[in-house]
Amino acid sequence: MPTIVIVDDEGEILEPLEKMLLDESFSVRAFINPLRALEYLKLHPVDLVIFDIKMPELDGLSLLHRVRAYQPQIPAIFLSSKNDDADQLIGFSVGADDYVGKPFTKQLLIFRIKSVLRRYAPREQNSPKLISIGDLTIDRDRHLVTWKGVPVSVTVTECMILLSLGERPGVVKTRTQLMEACYQGNVFVSDRTIDSHVRNVRAKLKQVDEEANLIITVHGLGYKIII
Repeated sequence: MPTIVIVDDEGEILEPLEKMLLDESFSVRAFINPLRALEYLKLHPVDLVIFDIKMPELDGLSLLHRVRAYQPQIPAIFLSSKNDDADQLIGFSVGADDYVGKPFTKQLLIFRIKSVLRRYAPREQNSPKLISIGDLTIDRDRHLVTWKGVPVSVTVTECMILLSLGERPGVVKTRTQLMEACYQGNVFVSDRTIDSHVRNVRAKLKQVDEEANLIITVHGLGYKIII
């Protein structure tokens, strides 16, 4: 039974959301105060967090940044009443795996939650557990990435993009193909969302090694990993 932590400073949203997830047989911890949620997450590993972006004491973006110091690979979904590209790109830039705008339907949110959890679960298939491309190594089951042996802190979605590109080095993957690798089912995200994830991966690799120019843009087509 996956454990989910939800944080929203609006009780009229938090309480129905908690009940919705309990009805779906998730284990749920709900917090109206983000600082209390942070204290809980320092000590208790969970499977997914759902944070409202706009909160007075500590906004969801800052909360996720702090939580990742204790649970670096934790999947995250952001909720926000601002349903525009700029807000979504901010969320993805700090490592969110998905974004749901308010108001949302129960069916949509549950679908997104299950999609993220599936991405995070180890895959039972014959693909090699480890993929190595030059100085890059990707652990498929644990969603861990290293560059020259140094860990690179990526989200599950960012890891899935690297896996998709790394399975066929030198082959161009379109944004649609990368979208399908990351978002199972009939989930649509814009090309700009994929571009944002790729930009994040590049930046994180360069934090480890300034010369890590692994992902190449093929204009008009998509991306590829150089061999």
